[in-house]
Amino acid sequence: MKIDRYSLEIKSVIPDPLSCPLCGQANSCVNLGGKDVTKSCWCNDPAITFPKELLSQIPAEKRGKACICKSCAVKFQKSKKVGV
Repeated sequence: MKIDRYSLEIKSVIPDPLSCPLCGQANSCVNLGGKDVTKSCWCNDPAITFPKELLSQIPAEKRGKACICKSCAVKFQKSKKVGV
């Protein structure tokens, strides 16, 4: 009996866990990025919050699969502070 062997090569992961699900730019996630895990990710900064209103903007198919980038999180916070 002969077994054919196939090589499995993943071309892309959709959604990319290292891309912001809102803007598509790099999210700089230390937790998922394989970076220096002794350093804390920017998302652990207590000054940055992720309210339901922000999280609800993530498309359903990307929820729980990729982190929002710092730029989008800060931009959202600033828009709420000035009442935009």
